[in-house]
Amino acid sequence: MRTLLVGKRRWFSLAGAVVTILGSALAAAVGIELQPPVPLPSVAMGMKRLDLRGLPPISRYQARDGTMLAYRAYPGSREQVVILIHGSAGQSPLMHAMAQSLQHAGATAYAVDIRGHGESGRRSDIDYIGQLDDDLADFKRYVRPAHQNAEYTLAGFSAGGAFTLRIAGGRYGDLFDRYIAIAPALTYPRGVARPNSGVWASVSVRRIAGLMVLNWFGIHRFDGLTVTRFAAPPDDAFFTSAYSYRLTMNFSPGLNYLSFLARVKKPVAVIAGADDEQFYSDRYDSLLKPVKPDIQIEIVPGVGHAGAIVAPAMLETVKRVFTTPQHSYR
Repeated sequence: MRTLLVGKRRWFSLAGAVVTILGSALAAAVGIELQPPVPLPSVAMGMKRLDLRGLPPISRYQARDGTMLAYRAYPGSREQVVILIHGSAGQSPLMHAMAQSLQHAGATAYAVDIRGHGESGRRSDIDYIGQLDDDLADFKRYVRPAHQNAEYTLAGFSAGGAFTLRIAGGRYGDLFDRYIAIAPALTYPRGVARPNSGVWASVSVRRIAGLMVLNWFGIHRFDGLTVTRFAAPPDDAFFTSAYSYRLTMNFSPGLNYLSFLARVKKPVAVIAGADDEQFYSDRYDSLLKPVKPDIQIEIVPGVGHAGAIVAPAMLETVKRVFTTPQHSYR
């Protein structure tokens, strides 16, 4: 009887601890609403300066859940295909100059609207963490009949660059022959990102931590809560100014990207501007080389973060890296 009573006490003590942990996590998750950062006038000005002449119209493909997602096509070679991923809060027109540059180099380029942005799905949110990975696999499957024997490259900018590294080290890593991350938004571990990503993003670390605990216990009811806000112009239909927990965690490299990157057997390049306002570009080398010694890292003088998708020096560097033959390890 005594043993039974002790066992019950331990069980109630454990149950009480779990309830306390869940209560604290829930309080953190549904706590004070995240305040947006002050909008950056430079973002609006940068959009006005974009040369969108010749921008292809939106095309659509069907993802596995039946949703029609958006992309823009830049026809070129059937043997070289590059899929371009825009940065945080953006959409496919931001990759127009990059797509044209690679098209002029002979490739067929596709610039996609990542789900939760632009013309793809509902703004600011997705259905589950990993859905963006599935969408990309669906898109590759969609274009493959037109490029049966092509070499495929995945290239992304900023958050898209971080997502590119996520794919390289994830379950769909074999879908592409080469990966190019342009000024990738690597906020973890600390040291690469400038404070608040150069005042571009405001992230609720407390809410994210609470939701991670709830997810660990299998509770996903609150994953649609906003955890990231961007300094995008208010009421601007082009930008997606906030991300849910699901979208924030998926449009990223993932928490284990360094260990996953170490196992990547495909060529990976990181290209960034020396004057990046959001990330310390000179620190990519010390972060990534120890886990993947053969990673190619290039720093382009005189280029900032936003300029990394339009600056002639950056476009030329990306084109050179893209057109240089590399062993695919296949």
